[in-house]
This record gives sequence, structure tokens and C-alpha cells, in this order.
Amino acid sequence: MPKKIAVIDGNSLMHRAYHAVPPTMNAPDGTPTNAVFGFLSMFFKFIEVAAPDAVVCAFDVGKPKFRIEALEQYKAQRPPMDDELRVQFPLVEEILESMNIPVVKVPGWEGDDILGTISARADALGYDSLLVTGDKDACQLASEHTHIVNTKKGISDVVIYDPAGVQEKYGVTPEQIPDYLGFMGDSADNIPGVPGIGPKSASKLLQQFGSMEGVYENLDKLKGKQLENLTNNRDAAFLSRDVAIIKRDLDFELDLDAVSFPSYTAESVSEAFDKLRLKAHLGKALALIGGQAVQHNVEIPWRDYLTGDDAKVFADEVLDDGVAHDADDVVGIAFLKSDQGSIFGDDLMLAVSTAKACALLEGSQAQAMLSHAVLVSGVIPVAVYDAKAVAGEVYPADTAEEKLIHTHDLFDMKLFDVSLAAYVLDSSARDYTPAHLAERYLGGALPQGSSDADELVIQAAAIRLLSGELSKRMEEDCVYDVYSDIDAPLVPVLAHMERVGAAIDVDHLRALGEKTQGDLDALVAQIYELAGEEFNVDSPKQVGHILFEVIGLKPKKKTSRGYSTDAKVLSELANEHELPGLILKYRELAKIKGTYIDALPKMRRGDGRLHTSFNQTVTTTGRLSSSDPNLQNIPVRTAFGRHIRECFVPLTEGHVFMSADYSQIELRLLAHLSGDEHLVAAFNSGADFHAATASHVFGVPIEEVTPELRSRAKAVNFGIVYGQQAYGLSQTLKVSFAEAQQMIDQYFEAYPGVRSYLDGVVEFAREHGYAQTMFGRKRHIPEINVRNAQQRSFAERRAMNHPMQGSAADIIKLAMVQAENRLRHEFPNAKLMIQVHDELDLSVPADQVEPVSELLREVMENVVELSVPLIVDVQSGENWAQAH
Repeated sequence: MPKKIAVIDGNSLMHRAYHAVPPTMNAPDGTPTNAVFGFLSMFFKFIEVAAPDAVVCAFDVGKPKFRIEALEQYKAQRPPMDDELRVQFPLVEEILESMNIPVVKVPGWEGDDILGTISARADALGYDSLLVTGDKDACQLASEHTHIVNTKKGISDVVIYDPAGVQEKYGVTPEQIPDYLGFMGDSADNIPGVPGIGPKSASKLLQQFGSMEGVYENLDKLKGKQLENLTNNRDAAFLSRDVAIIKRDLDFELDLDAVSFPSYTAESVSEAFDKLRLKAHLGKALALIGGQAVQHNVEIPWRDYLTGDDAKVFADEVLDDGVAHDADDVVGIAFLKSDQGSIFGDDLMLAVSTAKACALLEGSQAQAMLSHAVLVSGVIPVAVYDAKAVAGEVYPADTAEEKLIHTHDLFDMKLFDVSLAAYVLDSSARDYTPAHLAERYLGGALPQGSSDADELVIQAAAIRLLSGELSKRMEEDCVYDVYSDIDAPLVPVLAHMERVGAAIDVDHLRALGEKTQGDLDALVAQIYELAGEEFNVDSPKQVGHILFEVIGLKPKKKTSRGYSTDAKVLSELANEHELPGLILKYRELAKIKGTYIDALPKMRRGDGRLHTSFNQTVTTTGRLSSSDPNLQNIPVRTAFGRHIRECFVPLTEGHVFMSADYSQIELRLLAHLSGDEHLVAAFNSGADFHAATASHVFGVPIEEVTPELRSRAKAVNFGIVYGQQAYGLSQTLKVSFAEAQQMIDQYFEAYPGVRSYLDGVVEFAREHGYAQTMFGRKRHIPEINVRNAQQRSFAERRAMNHPMQGSAADIIKLAMVQAENRLRHEFPNAKLMIQVHDELDLSVPADQVEPVSELLREVMENVVELSVPLIVDVQSGENWAQAH
């Protein structure tokens, strides 16, 4: 087998990667790394597919002198490279150097010319070449020994072309590619070509006449506009071909005999990849050489940890009076529980770490010590990972399981939660585990243990160190109050709500399921009748066949699996034919049936209730989310969503279901934060706000505002809060782009303070890299300064929305803490069950509806002082639907 040499067009892959991977990745020093990440994703995918014996990487350097001299305007119109991409080229070169991959740069020439030269040299040596590039020009180099590897859309797929593959794709041979490109030209590179000659015309001409010369020798066989264009643009055609020809005889040093891959060490790649936080790619690099990462471990004294009776004595001393550690030291605690065991079984292990020693307890000793740690956390500083999970271990969600601490002890709990602290510091991160936090905040990886017990002790020791570091970082970043005043006090409230749970009417749900199945069956029958045949309505491929091949509708977009039939496509097609609308209705109904009607009864715990998990570290805005089940995804404005809510009932007989919901909180926050006098006055007047907006925006007296004008004003109001632009508003209201833009312009004329405020928010985010709520919660938005207009626009909308949505999230959290505290002391039988965005849902004794309603209004409306009133709508009924 001849040696196989891969030659990578570095510029091509870096540009592809930069535009394919979101700009949310950064090195520790803040340098963006999304292009490097994407480059390496493509690189390792290629290595997996092709397994080359050697790798070389080519990069452009300077301007392409030869081509500019031939064609002055060559690539002249191309915008300058984004700064966020430019700074990543040195990073990827360092990565390549660490992998012992030669980098070739020749001033005045492009990467394609380097690829062409190396393939020519390889061919002379009897080697095979694989040229990795996204540039179709390189297809002219395809031969028996040189194949072209193109990166497909995205970064995960590659396709390899031999000469036959080139001919199949373009309709011409590799030798004809320069002529093909000469006829077509390339607007992206400012290569003129021949007007009117596209890919099909170019390939047809070359199939008929063989070459550009052949075409011009046979002009008499052509006619019409094509003949005219070819005749008038002869010089441009030949010049375009000359510029498209790749050189194969550049002069640079490279010993192809000596190059091999992989030929690097674990030490070299570990250092380079760790420097950029490329942990996943490091694993792939090491796997190629059968090595392991050379880690810079965090120094943790953990090896001689105590066990058995010695561990219990130590833990007792630490948690009873702190004598085993310094007064200012933090106790780090980590626990591990087998999924198979019971709460009292020997499946639980607990690690305790102080500056002086570490200890490991198991079984009942671990359980007792965990409960004790919760009890003393208000006196002795105790740090954990996921305080709510710790609380759930001693105060389980299922009321059929015994709680090991009293409810008042739960609310006195003061565990420091390193995951929650890290979330407050950076809500955009997706990993808050101790191992990840150690790499990010302690400057190294955690040492590796040889057993679960070792790993747990290491984790406890890391949590202890992280608590101090994260506290310091929050103080420096001025966000400690967000943690201490908002997020941390909410932990016991959520743990208590999870134990309270929610009750469902299973019989009602079963009846709803039977009716829904009947509706689905009727829909399927109607769909079959319209389609003229039976097919699998759940199969996108078969749906596409029916819509586009049987009925003959025009496809809207294509995916790798065929024509798309997603919700957006079906909605558009519904304007042309009845069938897509029915399929869309079927999908929505089937999804809700599977997600809620069929699933909810199976998700009940031992006490017969649903116990959702409330998550604090999932959203980037500070909002809570819920899971298992996700109660926030129940449709709000549909009749079917209402039917689902009818199945949620009070916890016990004699109770009613109560819902307390902030009215237009984000719009009220916009008025307060912007200070716009007209917006503030509109809310303070007590009048219908959307009608008042319609009056201002459309210039009509408020008494003449029609329902349609009010609806449009409402869409504009909420659109402004979410940073919606004219295109989005036009789609919402089904109006033209110009009309939507006019509405937005009129809105900002009516409320000029809003325009000024939102512009200021965006400018602040550009300067500081984040937006913040009125309570100081930050949302980091590094992509707000990228050159890519679409990405930047999306980032600007997030910056505009965060002060309102994030502040609303903070307010509901503060209200939950205050409401729970008062309910426990004043109305202990009234229970908070569910939180959904701006809404709190409770089970309340029927004879306490009025005072509990008043309590909720008093707390929620006065939790923060604004320049406009916060209004809370409190309703109650037999179920969630009636109370909403």
C-alpha cells in the first residue's frame, strides 16, 4: 500500500468551522475558540474516515499576488476577516504544532496552490494524496493517486471524490474544472466568467466541445444569447480560467518521506489542548496514540482518608463543634447513592473534607451524618454540590418516604452550593460538576482515584476548595447578592414544593385520553381520504412523499434525509392545501397525548402525586425550569392545554386550586427600567395597557381602538420586550415587512424612552460583554461583538430581553421565598405546589381562600418597589384550568 498523505486547506476549514459553530466558546483568557473547536471536529472526523499515514496543513499568507496581477479585482470585494476568527489562527497553529503536523505557508500564494504542489510531489514519490478543502477549485487536482475530501454542510460530514466522483458531481472531468470555472466565473472571488453561463451550461458546453478552446472553435454551432455572451466575453473567459488554475510547482521545504501521523506525545497535546479547554478533542487525540492525558491536577490532600469508627469520630467532632478544623474553614461534603438501594440501605456513601483531614462514611452512618450536616449548616460553613439534591436525600420528594429532618430544619438549612454559585457567575455554561468547576476555577483537573470511595473523597475536597474560590469570584464580579439573597434562599422552598407535589385526577385524564384517541383516529381517516391512500402519518418520509409527490405541493426546504415536513413547513403549506394543516394538528395532538395524557399517570410516586423537579441551573436568564414532568410546556392558550390543566386538582378534599399570576410583569419592568414617561403613565392610569398603546401608536382616541388594533398593539408590546425585529413581527401578525417596520417605528415614536433604553442596554453589553437584571444577575453574551450580522443580531435581542425576563425571574423567586415563609407561619395548610414562569399555584383550604389570596397579592405586589404598580391576578377553582 502506498503512503497516504493528507493535506488540509487550513483557511477553508477554519472559515467553515467559524460559521458553523456558535461563538460561545472561549479560552480561559477570553479568546474565542469556536473555529478551533469546529476545525478539530472536522479534522478528527476525517482521520476516523480516512486514516492517513501523514498530515500536512496549508494556510494562506498575504495577498494572492499571482492572481491579483492577472485579475486586479480578484477577491477585492471580500470583507475583511472577522477579528474573532483572525485571533484563532495562531491557536490552531499551536494545536497543529503540538500534534507534530507541519504547517506550510508561502507568501503570495493560496492554500490550493500548496495543496496542488504537495500532491504533485507525492505523486512523483508514488504516494497517494487526500486534499481536505471546502473549495471546489481543488477538484481539478483529482487523479488516480489524488482524491479530494470536501467538508459538507456543517462540520461533521466529509465526502471523498476521485475523478469519477468529480465527473458525477460537476458533469466534467478534473482536467476540465479550470475551463468549467472559467465559463462560470465566481462572484464570491470577483472572477467574471461569461454572463449567463451557469453550472449546467458550462458542463454541457464542455461535454460537447471538450475544452474552452473547443467551444470557441465551434461558435458557429451555437446561437442566441449564449453565442452573444461567449463572443463578447472571450477574454474574460480565458482570464477567468487562468486565475482558476492551481499551481503545482511552488518552492518550499517539506520532506514528505519524514512526515508521519500520529507522531506526537501525550505531553505535548495535553498541554496545548488543556490551554484552550478542548477536553473532548484531547480525548480523541490521545486515543489515536493509545495515551492518556498529562493532567495538571489540583493539589488535594485526600489519600489517607479516615474510614470506619475513626471517620465517624472525626465527622462528629467537625459537625458538632468544629474542633477538628479551623474556625474559618469550610466543611466539604459529597455523597453517592446507588440507584438500587433504599434510603436507609448500605447504598449511601458520604465524604467529609476539611483542611486537616478527609473521612468516608457508609450506610446508616453516612445517612445520619448527612442529616446532621444539614442541621448544623447554619452554624458551621458546609459546602456541597447541588444543595437541593442533598436536601432531597433527607427530605425526600415522595411523601410516602419518611423525612429525616423537620420542615423547619429544612428552611434553616444554609448549605453553600458550588453548582448554584457557578451558575450565578456564568449562566451560559452547561456543566457545573465539581470536575468541570475545578478545571475552570481551580486551574487543573481533579486527581484520579481507583474506586468510587476515592472519587467521592476527592470530590468533597474539591467542593471545599471551590466554595472559597467561587465566593471570592462572586464578590469580585458583584453578583454575590444574587446568590445569597435570591437563589440560595430558594433552595429549601423548591425542596419543600417538590415534596408537596401535585395531585392529578386520573379518571379525568383517562377519559380525556379516550376522547383524544378518538379525535386522532378521526383525523387519520380524514388525512387518508384527502391523500387518496393510507400511509404512516408519523413518518416524515412518507408524509413528504404524499405532500410533494402524490399531491404535488412545492417543497419548501430540504434536509439530509429528504424534503422537510417540520411544523414551519406544514404551516406554510397549509395556505395551499388542507392536508398539511391536518397533519400538523395530528402531530400536535399526538405529542400532547404521549407527553401528558399517557405519561402523567405513570409518573406518580408512592403517594400517588406527581413530584416534578424544579431546576435552578438550566436557563440562561435565571428562570426556573421543571422536569419529570415538565409542567411549563403544557400549552397555555389552546383548548387542549386547558383540558390537560383540568386534570390537575387540589391536594385533598376541602381544598381549592389557587393560581396567582403576575399581570404583564415584563412590560411593567420595561416601563420601570426605561423610565419612558408615556409608558409609565399608561400603567399608572390603570387603563387597558394594550389599548393605550394602540391609541399612542396608531393615533386614535382610546375609545376608538378596535379589537384588531389592540391585538396588533399587544403583539408589538411583547415583541419589543423580546427584541423582536420587523421580520418576526410580520410573521406574527401576518403582515408585510414594511407594515411591521412601520408599527415598530410608530411604537418608538410614541415611547422614545424605550428606544433610548434598549439602545443603551445593547451598547452596555457590547462594552462589558453581558446584560444584567435590576438585581445584578448577569447574562454573559460574548457573541454580541462578532462580525456575523445574524449572530450579532440574535445576541443583541438577548441583551435587550434579559433585563426584563431576568428581572421578572428574580422577582418571582423573591416572592416565592417570602410567600412560603408567611404561608408556613400563617396558613400552614395552604401549600405551594407549582411554579410556571410568572405564576404560583397552590392547594388552599376552601375556607382560607380570601385571606390567602390577600397574602399572595400583598407579597407579590410589594416584593420590589417600581415606578409602576405590580398587579397580581389571583383566581381559584376546582382545578388548574378554572384557576388560570
